[in-house]
Amino acid sequence: MSELREEILRAGINKKRVIGVVLVAILLMSVFAYSVFFFSFLFGSQRPSPNEKYHDEYEDVLKVMPPLPLDILASLMDYFLQNPEDYLKFMDLLDPQDFADVINEMIDADIDDFDIGDFSQTLLAILGAAGALLLGEQEIFRVYDYGSLVDMQDVLWKYESFDQYNGSGWHSNAVPGVIDFIPLSEYYSQYSSLDILKIKMGINPNAGPTSMVLPSLFPYPYVMEDSFSAPNLVPGSPLLNKDNFNCSLIGLDFSSPDAVNLTFELFGENLPTEQDINGSAISLNLITGSAGYSSLLTQFTQLPPTVNDYININPYFKTHYNALDLLIGINDNAYEIASIIKNYLQANFIFSWDAIMSDPAEDTEDVVEWFSEHGEGLFAEFTSAFVVFARAFGVPSRFVDGYRSVSMGQIDEIYDSQEGKNAVLIKYKHLYNWAEVFIPTDITGNGYWIQFDIEPESASQGQFSLTLNSNFSSGYRGSVANLTAILSSLESSVANRTITFTDLLSGGTTIGQMLTDQNGQASILVDINNSQVVGPHPIAASFSTLASDTTSYLVYGDIDVKLLSVNPALVNRSISNSTTIQGYVMDPIADQRVENATVEFVLLRIGTNNSFANPFDTIYTETDSNGNFNSITNVDPSVIRGNYEVRVDFNGSWNRIPLALGFMSNSSERIGLNVTEDFTYKLLFSINGTPTKHPFDPDPGDDPANNLINVKRGDQLNLSVIVLDDVTGTPGSGENVDFYDYTNGDVLIDSKITDSNGNAWMTYNIGNSNKSGPTLVYTQVNSFRNYSYYIVNESIGISITSYSNPPRIDISGGAPYPQFNIQCELIDVFSNPINYSYLDLKMNDSVGDTTSYLTTPLSVNPISLGSNSFNFDRSVNVGTPNNNYTIKLEFTGIFDLSSTPYSSTFNISYLYTSTEIPKQLMVWDSSNVIILLDIEGISAKTIYDDFNQPELYNRGDIANFEVLITQSSNPAPTGSIVRLKDAYTNTYLNSSIFSFSDNGYKQLNVNTSTLHSGLHYIEVEFEYNSIANIYNSTYIVINGPVSISSSSDDNAIQRNFDTFSITGTVINDTIALKGLQVEIILLTKSYFNASGNITGVTTDFISDVGGTYTFLNQISANCPQGEYLIIINFTGRIQHSDGPISINLSNPYMISSNSSPIQVNITARTIIIKDGNGFHTESGLEPTLWINTDILHVYGNLTWDNSTKISNVNVSVSIRLLNGSIITSNSSVITNSSGQFNVFFVIDSNWPAFRSQTEIWVEFKPMAYGNYLPYVEEASLKFN
Repeated sequence: MSELREEILRAGINKKRVIGVVLVAILLMSVFAYSVFFFSFLFGSQRPSPNEKYHDEYEDVLKVMPPLPLDILASLMDYFLQNPEDYLKFMDLLDPQDFADVINEMIDADIDDFDIGDFSQTLLAILGAAGALLLGEQEIFRVYDYGSLVDMQDVLWKYESFDQYNGSGWHSNAVPGVIDFIPLSEYYSQYSSLDILKIKMGINPNAGPTSMVLPSLFPYPYVMEDSFSAPNLVPGSPLLNKDNFNCSLIGLDFSSPDAVNLTFELFGENLPTEQDINGSAISLNLITGSAGYSSLLTQFTQLPPTVNDYININPYFKTHYNALDLLIGINDNAYEIASIIKNYLQANFIFSWDAIMSDPAEDTEDVVEWFSEHGEGLFAEFTSAFVVFARAFGVPSRFVDGYRSVSMGQIDEIYDSQEGKNAVLIKYKHLYNWAEVFIPTDITGNGYWIQFDIEPESASQGQFSLTLNSNFSSGYRGSVANLTAILSSLESSVANRTITFTDLLSGGTTIGQMLTDQNGQASILVDINNSQVVGPHPIAASFSTLASDTTSYLVYGDIDVKLLSVNPALVNRSISNSTTIQGYVMDPIADQRVENATVEFVLLRIGTNNSFANPFDTIYTETDSNGNFNSITNVDPSVIRGNYEVRVDFNGSWNRIPLALGFMSNSSERIGLNVTEDFTYKLLFSINGTPTKHPFDPDPGDDPANNLINVKRGDQLNLSVIVLDDVTGTPGSGENVDFYDYTNGDVLIDSKITDSNGNAWMTYNIGNSNKSGPTLVYTQVNSFRNYSYYIVNESIGISITSYSNPPRIDISGGAPYPQFNIQCELIDVFSNPINYSYLDLKMNDSVGDTTSYLTTPLSVNPISLGSNSFNFDRSVNVGTPNNNYTIKLEFTGIFDLSSTPYSSTFNISYLYTSTEIPKQLMVWDSSNVIILLDIEGISAKTIYDDFNQPELYNRGDIANFEVLITQSSNPAPTGSIVRLKDAYTNTYLNSSIFSFSDNGYKQLNVNTSTLHSGLHYIEVEFEYNSIANIYNSTYIVINGPVSISSSSDDNAIQRNFDTFSITGTVINDTIALKGLQVEIILLTKSYFNASGNITGVTTDFISDVGGTYTFLNQISANCPQGEYLIIINFTGRIQHSDGPISINLSNPYMISSNSSPIQVNITARTIIIKDGNGFHTESGLEPTLWINTDILHVYGNLTWDNSTKISNVNVSVSIRLLNGSIITSNSSVITNSSGQFNVFFVIDSNWPAFRSQTEIWVEFKPMAYGNYLPYVEEASLKFN
């Protein structure tokens, strides 16, 4: 082993060298280690049990393995000759020559960086061979002088760390440098609380200088000075190196090449807890950064080619990235993000080598993308994925390899009689990967590295469950709690398992550890004494990380509530309502603080026990893990100004659950609290002695009883106010009062000082600048206001600024019709803008109001809030008569001041005004056209049917059309044009220009020789003054053959099961036809009509522009199987609609046409049905076993898909193993006239013992086993 160890530990961080040497060891042990005897000879002792301590002597020298063979490929093939089954497994994963290349590359010392895919593929090829377990138990080094096995549970032995990811592996850019050993004096002065561990490892060095990697502990290689010892070690030679990532290398000088045990000492720091890390970490989005942090990000968030590109070019990775993005919050710190990623990987991926064996990553395939796709992998894949995901979310991290102390949930511990103490064994099976994550702790990016274990344990452990019970639920001190944990598992032994009992209070305190008995039970006694703090104790029992359960008990006893401060003790509610109440809850007997205790904040009138209900917004709170409460709470508005006292009560509740109600309670001392606030004022505002109803009346303008003050220009108003303290009602004397006019620009009118009674008043002159209508005024003291309205009763006018000239709407173009526009302003006689108002637009003719003809006959708001400008865009509705109309603008006295501080709406009818636009609006129709249309002397119709048929022509016939056109009751004007248009082909068939002598009449003939067969929709178009419209239309039919194409999506149709599709087109001269009816017809090979066997819709009228049709049908179950023909037939019937007219000819009107036949095979399905259970044995014994010489009967029925029986055919019955191998069979089982079959088999020694290892299969093959039934489907059924 020492030669092997030397290769592993030789200088240089190169993962493939490590793995290559490991593979050689596996291969050699596979070739040579055929017995326990040889294994004992090779390593000097029997393999130790991972669950027991052995007292065997520890040898001075670990035996070395045989030398490497010169021809690795030959040795490998020699092994396969003796183990051919392993050769087949090996070849499924890797070619022997490829394996030999990996080993030779290791030997010649020219090895590239670690490739994850090559490593996993090569390692798994060997794991399938004999001897793999021997390698797993091969020892690397031993650890002594640890405190307990619990201390070793989470210890990780670091070898190498990598920073650069290339998609298929990792590379280290770290540079080593010489560092000092830790002298004993420094250890005692700075690290004396940490355990010094002794390491022993077997090596086989060369004489002279030798370098190797040392296992070290996180975060720094604390290696003790003068601790290296070996018989042939040259004194003073050790030279310690450390690289940038805190990996350690040692340089040694040996006087001889003898194999020896090398020992040295080291220690590691106590790692921070999760709470410590999370508490010190800062949210990543708060980091402003520094040059050092930017450099760290560049190095440890690298992904090829960039982070964004990596995410976008790897779709499976991106899917998981997006899922994680939903879980990771914007304010999360690096530790929270890392924990979310770890939990996600553990929940969504499994630890397994199945995918690596069956579908390994290609040489050029990104391993993390592969892992994201397959959802499984080994330690290297899990850790690589974690680091890459962490980097994608901006968390600096790196990949680490080395060894862990635990495997399969257990630590391998023995008693080393030579050393006289216990030792923990680190073996190849402890080979492991984990990550290191950088945690920023301030906004510049300063922080520290932590080691982060991904722990993908799911596939390496059995499934365990654990239950925990306690005989003690609640009571006073003096009792004893018996905690009993029961471990269970269906896959693994539950004996000699370490159960850890923990009191979860204050972050968790280990009560003790116990080993389970043969039944998985472990118990521990806990004295409920004075050291037990009062309150609930949540108790957890756990087996490693694989199973856990919790229970609890409650300890009664004395409790003290201490109120330390109420700060501030003076709450000025005008500034803030909040104060902070601080204190703690104490157990005086145990001298410990009580956590999670619920306390109540009580507010009392000073010197009394009179308390307030709900005095604060936070009344209850819980003590933290240190027993402290520290709550910021707000005084409720119901608490008036005054002096009070705060008391804190405990009533026996924890986390607001009354666990000890009536058993435990306590109240704190009192601390005073003074609640005060700045004065708030009530302003009693009046105009001319009439008080305002603000804020009590929500809308004074809606109430006629308000009798608001009504003034004219030149009048005076008296504005007065009484200022009162809103709390006490006392007058506010000496206060400055401001009076404002809100409506006329929110301007200050005047300022006054209140007298001793809180009164202030002023005179307000109403002048030309005061707007007509309601005016809002208010008075203000400090930030307090009150409002009121008065009305200026002066005339208002409408000023038209622009309008459409001439106002005219031509409705000939159809709706929507053109618009006309009017713009105006609402002002008073002094041109003051009248704001917050509405205007109405009215329309009248000579008879009366016609406003309803307008498109928007509603009141209109100004163009913007508070504006006095209006903009009307209007038109008329369809049906408006041609006429001249008067347009009038009206202001009805409505003011909408709902957007002002005193929301109100006024309807002051006496301020009504209106005006008319100078010119009337003309509504006229320039194309009032009527066209009468005849075809062959018969008037055109809107509905054509069997009784009113359209004209039918043969190609070459002349079709005669006659039109009589009037416009506004006059004949078509000279120069106007009439045209006939085929709407389906968008072509004009004929046209003519009117002259005066035509008197509106024209005859137009059409030669049908160029028209396609089928339906034609003919439109009559009339054009005048370059405006053309369609005014009438009709149908004609050209009688002639049509072409029908057809195709099927399935030429083999299983009756009563398959849905088949027939599609095609109906055309004539490349023109797709409309309105023609087609039908689907089924014919036998002898051309007998079998269409009655078609289910579904069998006819279709073509309405699609492309002339296409589609039939979706099935064949009924009663149709005999065989060969058939399908054709599509045009029936000569027509049905269609276009705009205002339609046609529906239910009788054939045109000659019919057929498509070419489509040949199809209609098959019948067969069904095998079990008769009852389908089988039984004659003995009827042992329903789970096959009994030798017993007779098995198998029986059932064979039917058609339409449930009729199939008689006189052969079925095959076979008994098979689960892998499909046939134990026995009978292929000549004949069905009787009822379709029943029955066969028996004699059970013999070829049958397995358990029925669960076999399957019964019944098969019917219509063209095998002596059957000849064409167009019939096969059937099979497994009976058990």
